Amino acid sequence: MKKYYYLLLIFLLVSSSFIKSQQLPRDIILSEFIPKARTNDLLYINDTVVYLMSKSPLEAFPGYNDLYASFNLPQVVGQPWMPLGVRVNRPSTYHAIWCLRDGMLYLSDIDISNASFCEYKSFFPNNEQYKLMEELTETKFDKNYPLPPGSPLTYHNTTGMMPATWSNDTILIKISRGQYLGGRGELLPIYCLDFNDTIWLRRAAPTMEYNKWIKIPSEELIFKNGELISRETKDIY
Repeated sequence: MKKYYYLLLIFLLVSSSFIKSQQLPRDIILSEFIPKARTNDLLYINDTVVYLMSKSPLEAFPGYNDLYASFNLPQVVGQPWMPLGVRVNRPSTYHAIWCLRDGMLYLSDIDISNASFCEYKSFFPNNEQYKLMEELTETKFDKNYPLPPGSPLTYHNTTGMMPATWSNDTILIKISRGQYLGGRGELLPIYCLDFNDTIWLRRAAPTMEYNKWIKIPSEELIFKNGELISRETKDIY
């Protein structure tokens, strides 16, 4: 019994030290979220509520930005038409959609910037985007972790989700104005010629007023091998 107690104590001390070493300096935290964020990636928590992210877990892999350079994706200089707080608006040809489920971080889909979701087959006729992502991360998409039905922004992927087991990172998140109510908008049927199928797209919830949204603090997530080990509210807006 005493041996078990000491092992538990050592585990708690190691975990506490890891969390402290991963926490962001206070001078970084006491600032605004949007200017410091450098990705358009989005994070869904519990498959519904969507958050902006300060950085992409894919930054662990050099060259991730140019992963699809040979596919002639639409070039994006910026997205000024998107309301502030719906996207971070960093120039990119693609961004990743992430899901935090049962304390584990998953890559759930890949979204092409500045392209209709009905055009995906013209860019990736054989779902090359998923194969190349598996090569980059050396991790497989797993059908044991299926996408939830009717989730907004996750309508392309039929290969399951990829557990982000490589992620040992600290990421700030802030709830998105465009999905503040958890994406509980009505489902709309849209026929896609590329897919020869009807896709059910969930309409986004009403956008939150900016003056209300800007006062909501961000949260700091710390991951170890893709598992969430710390989640704290921080003084960053």
